[in-house]
Amino acid sequence: MSTLIRRAASSLHPRFIHNQCNLERIRSHHLHTSGLYGFDLLKTPKGFQRFVDEAIERSTELVSYVSGMPSSAEIIKAMDEISDAVCSVVDSAELCRHTHPDREFVKEANKASLRINEYLHYLNTNHILYNAVMKVEKDPNVLSKEAKRAAHYFRVDFEKGGIHLAAGKFSENIITDPGSVDIFPASRIPNHLHHLFKPIYGSGSRDNIKEKGFRITTEPGTLSSILQWTSDAEVRKMAYIQGNSVPRANCAVLDKLIAARHEIAQLCPNMASSPEVVMSFLLEMSKMVRPKADEEFKAIRDFKKKKTGQICEDLEPWDEAYFTGMMKSSAYNLDSSVVASYFPLNQCIEGLKVLVESLFGATFHTIPLAPGESWHPDVLKMSLHHSEEGDLGYLYLDLYSRKDKYPGCAHFAIKGGRRLSETEYQLPQPKFGSMIWIMCNRGPTQ
Repeated sequence: MSTLIRRAASSLHPRFIHNQCNLERIRSHHLHTSGLYGFDLLKTPKGFQRFVDEAIERSTELVSYVSGMPSSAEIIKAMDEISDAVCSVVDSAELCRHTHPDREFVKEANKASLRINEYLHYLNTNHILYNAVMKVEKDPNVLSKEAKRAAHYFRVDFEKGGIHLAAGKFSENIITDPGSVDIFPASRIPNHLHHLFKPIYGSGSRDNIKEKGFRITTEPGTLSSILQWTSDAEVRKMAYIQGNSVPRANCAVLDKLIAARHEIAQLCPNMASSPEVVMSFLLEMSKMVRPKADEEFKAIRDFKKKKTGQICEDLEPWDEAYFTGMMKSSAYNLDSSVVASYFPLNQCIEGLKVLVESLFGATFHTIPLAPGESWHPDVLKMSLHHSEEGDLGYLYLDLYSRKDKYPGCAHFAIKGGRRLSETEYQLPQPKFGSMIWIMCNRGPTQ
């Protein structure tokens, strides 16, 4: 349900409410002792347990409230609060397990991630919430365009999970049978991905020592990481095939869907009337893009042959992400340290400030982090302020590479902006990593 929650929450952002807090107030506010990312519950690794407990408890209360079918405005308000409570845990746990240098924090974040994602599955298949959203979308008395748009996005994302198909069985099947593969030994999986998977132990062949491996659940996010970062072709193949073969119980649901869409096509003159018409259109489009596609396919295949030394080896579906990423990184054979020397960090941050002010009339200010708020001494925090609309949010910058830190480009939203009342607004708090500037994940001397 993460997509559902995020899209709906983003659609609810109102115009920022004017806030008279100045920079000095911001600085004094951040001198008190805080928890990780500004959450008081996260002062210790075990705080993640309480963080999940409170989010689930409050969200369950709100689901119960929505079941009574209150007014449309109250339904949207409750859904927004569920979004905020759950996403704060999801995003904080995701950020922590990818970037925190303390293994205890990572361990507890992993546990929190598993629990809150299980709860997300429950929300994603909850017909009470789905029916309530349907009510709001159909309500002619809903005056707010934002509420109407939020309800629409909620419904669309619910239905992407198949809640409207076969009494919701489509998404339930995905939950009960996500698919998994067991990989031995653990060394076949890149070290920086180990925290994503459940350790398992098989029968040992020497001295009765059990061999460590990993059970990889082949849901889309995990599968994408495996296909992009794992050099072992057999592991990529196993994960790809399993991930695209389950849940088998949904084959019957999809057959019914195809039959229903075909029936609708017969009734609607603007839709393709037969599979043959659709295939004709697709073949015509294929002729137009085929030359460029063949060119790119050949380039990736030749790159794979060069890297593997196997002249007769073809490009398989599970190879594309891995070799495309490798190909892009080596395309120009540039020394990243040389490139980075032209972009000093301080100058890039100053350039960002100039751009934001010239485009949006807002200013970035570097501010101190409260004790316990940061996860590493290199982390910077900035506030975004507008002279008329007040404080707009906060930005964490974690720009230097280090051991066990997520190796690629990424940004994480920690807390979304939302209206709490007519006069109070919760400021958004994202953390940005290496996708924002060229020289992120730099060495400490660059």
